[in-house]
Amino acid sequence: MDGKLDDRVAVVTGAARGIGLGIALSLFRAGFRVAIADIEGAAATASTFDPADRAMGVTLEVSNAEAWANAVARIIERWGRIDVLVNNAGVSPRSTPESTEEALWDRTMGINLKGPWLGVRACMPWLKQSRGSIINIGSTRATRPMRGLFVYGVSKAGLLGLTRQVAVEHLEDGVTCNMVAPGWVDTPGERVIQANYGRPDFPIGVQNLTTSEDVGEAVAYLVTPSGKKVNGVVLYLDSGLHAADDAGMVYLPDVARHRYHQPQNRPEPES
Repeated sequence: MDGKLDDRVAVVTGAARGIGLGIALSLFRAGFRVAIADIEGAAATASTFDPADRAMGVTLEVSNAEAWANAVARIIERWGRIDVLVNNAGVSPRSTPESTEEALWDRTMGINLKGPWLGVRACMPWLKQSRGSIINIGSTRATRPMRGLFVYGVSKAGLLGLTRQVAVEHLEDGVTCNMVAPGWVDTPGERVIQANYGRPDFPIGVQNLTTSEDVGEAVAYLVTPSGKKVNGVVLYLDSGLHAADDAGMVYLPDVARHRYHQPQNRPEPES
C-alpha cells in the first residue's frame, strides 16, 4: 500500500461493539486511522480511542446506498483515503426454510450480503488508489450448514461467493478480498440471541470460543505485506469446527453426547 503506514485508513462496519470493535481496536493498534461505522453508538465508541484524532464515528445503515455514499464522503473529507474495508456488520437470526418470513429474509440479506456489496462499490475507487484490502466477516456456516440457521447460512454462503468474485474482478488492481470465518463468538448480541433460545448462561460450557480480539488479529494480519499475498480465501477461526463438522460446539438440548460443549456439573436435558 502506498503512503506512510500511519496514514492508512480502515473502515469497519458494525464496529460500535462486539466483533467489529475488536477488529477496529486491532487495526488502530497496528497504526491505522479507523472509521468506526455503525447504525448507532459509533461516535461514542470512537471517543474512547486514544488518541481520539485517529478514530472517527460514522453513522451507517449498511443496506442503504445513499448512507454509504455519505459515509465515504465524510471519511474522504477528513482523511483523504481508504486502504481497508472490513464488512463486519451482520445479523444472525435463527430460522428454517418454513419459518423464515419475507421480512426476515430481506433484512438479513440486506445487512449480511447487500451491505458488503454496497460497501465494496462505494469504497472501491479509493481502494484501487491504495491497492488496498477488503475483509468480509463470514462464518463457518458459509460452508458447513447447520439446521435452524437457514437465512443466516444462506447469507454467509452468498458472502463467500461475493468475496471470491471481488477477488477475481480486481486482481489487476491490486485490491485483495478475503473472508474471515469465526466459530462461535461471545458477543453482547450473541448472548441476547442465546438467552432468547433458552441459554441464558451462554457461553458457559462451550469450549474453543473465538474472541473478538482473535478476529481482529486475523484481520490485522491480512493487511500486512505478507497477508496481502492471501487473496480470495476463507480464513477459518473456529478451532477446526469446519473440518470436524461438529455442531456440538453449539448447545443442542436434544443431543445426548457432547464434544465441544461440556455440561460442567449441570444436569443432562430430560429425554
